[in-house]
Order: sequence, then C-alpha cells, then structure tokens
Amino acid sequence: MSVQIKGDGTIDGIDQGINAVGVVTATSFSGSSLVVTGIATATGRIGVGTNTTTEINALPVKKKGQIIFNETTNLLVYYDGNNWINIDSPPTVSSINNANPTETQIAAGFDLVITGELFKSGATVKFIGNDGTTHTSPTVTLNSSTQITARIHSSVSNANEPYDVKVTNPSGLSNTLEDAFNVNSKPIWSTAAGSLGTVIEGANANITVAATDPESDTIAYSETTSNLSGAGFSLNSSSGLISGTAAAVSGDTTTSFTLRATSAGQTADRSFSIITGNKDGSSAARALQYGSEVITAQGGSFSAGKYWLTGKTSMGQSAQQVYIDADGWMLVYRHAGTGGSYNSTYEIRGNTLGEAAVGTLNSPTQGLTDSGSSTAQYSRGMARLSSTFIDALGGQSASGNVIRMTVGGTTSFMTDCKLWWTADSADGYGRTSISLGSSYAGRRSGSGTPDGGRPLCAYNLGYGNVIPYYHGNGYSGGYKGSGWHWDCTTWIRQY
Repeated sequence: MSVQIKGDGTIDGIDQGINAVGVVTATSFSGSSLVVTGIATATGRIGVGTNTTTEINALPVKKKGQIIFNETTNLLVYYDGNNWINIDSPPTVSSINNANPTETQIAAGFDLVITGELFKSGATVKFIGNDGTTHTSPTVTLNSSTQITARIHSSVSNANEPYDVKVTNPSGLSNTLEDAFNVNSKPIWSTAAGSLGTVIEGANANITVAATDPESDTIAYSETTSNLSGAGFSLNSSSGLISGTAAAVSGDTTTSFTLRATSAGQTADRSFSIITGNKDGSSAARALQYGSEVITAQGGSFSAGKYWLTGKTSMGQSAQQVYIDADGWMLVYRHAGTGGSYNSTYEIRGNTLGEAAVGTLNSPTQGLTDSGSSTAQYSRGMARLSSTFIDALGGQSASGNVIRMTVGGTTSFMTDCKLWWTADSADGYGRTSISLGSSYAGRRSGSGTPDGGRPLCAYNLGYGNVIPYYHGNGYSGGYKGSGWHWDCTTWIRQY
C-alpha cells in the first residue's frame, strides 16, 4: 500500500511504504520504508538501516543526509553527499603510567599504559615530539574502554622531548595528552675516549673526566674495571677527578680502564687509558737525579750525550740538561784552553765569577767559540754548572761524591769535599780539606787543603796538582802540574 498525505494528518498504523509531505504523527511503524518530507514525530522508536561497511560502500543509490548503522564499526554513519561520515564521541586521554621512561627501557621495548575513556578496538597511538615529529606505536592493545597499552616506538629519544600522546579511534576522532612524558637519557660523555695523557712515574696525576646529563641529574662516576689503583690512581665519584701518584715502571706503561657515568639509574660506559711515563732523562718531565740512573733506565739504548737531571730531589733544583758519559760521569766544567800559551782574549779571572753557572755546557770537547761557550770577558770560552747544582748532582754529600778533573791530559780524582768555584767560604762552597788520588779506586790516596785563593784543585797536594783555572789575571786555561793555559774538563758522580 502507498499513501500520500498532504497537510496535517494523523495515521494510527502503517504497514507499507508511505511518502508523506507535511507533518506526520505516528504511534508506531512497521514495514520497510518511510520517506518523510517535512517533520516526522514518533512516540515509539525510529529505526535505521543496518549494513556492513562493504554493503554500505556498494549501495547503488546514496542520498545526502542518509543515515545507516555500520555493523562493521558499530557506529552510525551519514552521507554528506560525497562520503560516509562516522557519528561518534572522541576518546579521552587522561594519564599515562610513566612520565619519564629511560632510553634503555625504550630500546628494550617499553609498553606505556594509557588511561582514559571511550577507547575502541582498532585505536592507534602516536607519540609526537616537540618539533612535530610523529612516531607511531608499533603495537597497541585495547585492555578496556578505559585503558590502552601501547609500545613506545624505538625512534623516540630525548632529542625532541616532551612528547604528546595521541589516541585515535577507528572513527578518526582523537584526543591528545600534551607533554605527557620525557625520556630519561643516558649520561653523555664529554671527555673523548682513549688516552687521557701521560703521568710520569712518581708524579701526581690531576686528570678530570666529565659527562653531562640531559635532564641535569647528578652524575656519579665509577670504574667498572679495577686497574686504576694498580697504577697508583684513584677516581673521585663526585667530580670525576683521577688523582694519585703514578707507580714506578720500568718502561712507558699503558693502563687501560673503563669508567661508568650514572644518573637516575641510567649508565654510560667509556674506555680510557693513562700512560705512566718512565723517567729516563729524555725530557725535563722525565728528569732523573743522576747519570747512573739514566743509564739504568735507558738500558741497552743508552749512548753518551745530554740528558735531563735534577740532582738530589730534596734540593729542589730545576731539571737541566747535563752531558753523561758511558760510566755515569756528569760533565760540570769545560774550557778548551789556549794550548799552553797565554791568550788575553780567553783570559779567565775566576774570583769575579762567583759560584754561578757560566755559558751552556754541551760537550766534553766543547771549543772556545762553540755554541754554549761564554762570550763574556774574563770567562770567554768557558761553560760550567753552578756549584749548587753540582752539589745536587753529587748527592749533596761531600763523602759520597767523586770529582774527576783533567787538565792537559793529567787527571786527579777528588772526594770528601764539595766542588767550589771560588775560595770565598761566605757562599758556602769555600776552600776545605779534600781527599784525592790518581784513580777512582785510589781517590783517598792523599788528603789536605789545596792552595788558597783558587777553585777546587789538587795543587800542592800531588796527584797531578791540577788547577782548572786561575783566580787572578794573566791566565787563559788550566794548570796541568807543569804549565798553564791548558784545556780542562771536570766531571762528577756519586757512589
């Protein structure tokens, strides 16, 4: 049956299709179709068609404003003239269970629990960085309409924190919890891996390693190995300072170790090393006390030449380069002389020079005009160390050092004294009694006090009677027991 109503009217029962124009008031409906142009008022229920998504998409005729219940999505949909639009309420995202997951947790696969309302099966979750970058959760589980568990994508890092959490239902409607979480990152080492430098044996280490924490958490430092202590070092857990006295070594030794920076439960390890440098006299930092020590440290690689020495450490002398021969003798004086004849150009007036160093002493064969030889009047051609530094080279012991003085080929060995360059006792190195002899073994064959007014010498005591230079004027070299103006070379060693 088909009825068309124009104007106002009331119909008590309809069991067939009706096309109505105007206002229709009905108490019930049955049948398959009712098309109303105008206003329809019902005291019972108005039903709509029920179809699957496939069926809806296959409808041959669609009318703008048409409403259908989508059985596939369990949502009402309406046709807007171009597309079917879902009719739904958006979800609500109220909280998450961890506002500061760690990078380690995320890398291992961290599931974030999201609490809210109106969550639907098929919902998706996205994590949005503060730069707008979107990271889609690889797995989303609907626990209930009020809880979703979503795995944080492994590409999420602290670089773009804080992150928003966006939940989108199948209807396309969504809700976002802004600034939902940060990423608690591992500490970041600012000290490069590898060697932290060289600490010479016996020297104090002062090396600081450092790491930073992106969240400004306090960092604690520790060693995962146990190698630092064996090298004489320790690590300050708060400051990262590596300190201590480098242990003795027989050669340059590398100590490798791993340090760990920890903040808020996050850790970052880095491998480092420190070289403990062997003191071998090769530099000021590696200076030794005596020539004999250099020979021991250098071993089979030693050759006569200049090495860095300090003399007895307790005397506090700065390291200097000193020529050492194959037996450990240390060169302290050289003047090439003028071949037995006076030459006023190279005249030496010893008492004007005091106890200070003169020139730069480079070699036992150093000539009058060679580099390092003094160019000043009354010391021209001379090179020597200060008496104080010579005292340090001799171990600061009159009885524990030996002085070897050769003038024009004549040699005397002296001990039980400290070398003095002038006879003035006011400077602490004045003339005193000595022991002497013609050989190292016979260095105490005789004794006595040398002739006054001169530097340390053997004059008037025999055993060569050598004098390195004269204290007055008129002499251009040393005395070899039978004549002046000869070359002089003086060495010292401790025994």
